[in-house]
Amino acid sequence: MAPGRFTLRPGRGVCHRQQPDDVSVNETTTAGRRRFTRMTNSQTRPNRRTVLATLGTTLAVGSAGCSGGDQTADEETSLSLPSVVTTGELPDGDVVLVPDDTVTLLNFFATWCKPCVDEMPAFRRLRSEYDPETLHMVSITPEVDEELIAAFWEKHDGTWPVVNDPALKATDRWDANSYPTNLLFDQDGTQVSDGHGILAREFEALNAKIKPLVEEQ
Repeated sequence: MAPGRFTLRPGRGVCHRQQPDDVSVNETTTAGRRRFTRMTNSQTRPNRRTVLATLGTTLAVGSAGCSGGDQTADEETSLSLPSVVTTGELPDGDVVLVPDDTVTLLNFFATWCKPCVDEMPAFRRLRSEYDPETLHMVSITPEVDEELIAAFWEKHDGTWPVVNDPALKATDRWDANSYPTNLLFDQDGTQVSDGHGILAREFEALNAKIKPLVEEQ
């Protein structure tokens, strides 16, 4: 896990990353290896975007304030990440995050995030209410420990694809800097969330946003 402190901001129901006091991270292109250098007091501290980037390798284009860049809409929606849990009916190989012609719910989470755990029952019910061809659901974590992720998925009865994103491709593209962040896309791949993400946490509120989109398909 990247250096830094993880906090639950009171009253917000989301987990945020805080930058460390005096640590700068030089990324390497080898997964799982990072070199940490101590900063002097005279040096400028890294911003939160730099610290978040330490979980993986080179950042993908698409952070807040610079999202989009030279990417086309097709490039943005065609991003795929490797599936972590492949038992039962869960897919093997790469999972397309926002496929064509279906409503999509992306859930950015972390195994240490209490509000993320609290959402799992609502997501399980959504998965049981809608066919996967009608509502595409994917949960995304930046964590690299696949055994830990798989154990979390089994403990909380995850029944939809879960992928890990240590290089922060999806995390950076959609600026998912807090957990949980839930993003909803219509069948054309257009994000239709409340501002940055869906504020709803319970099944009824989530379903109220998803059902009209599904009925339009």
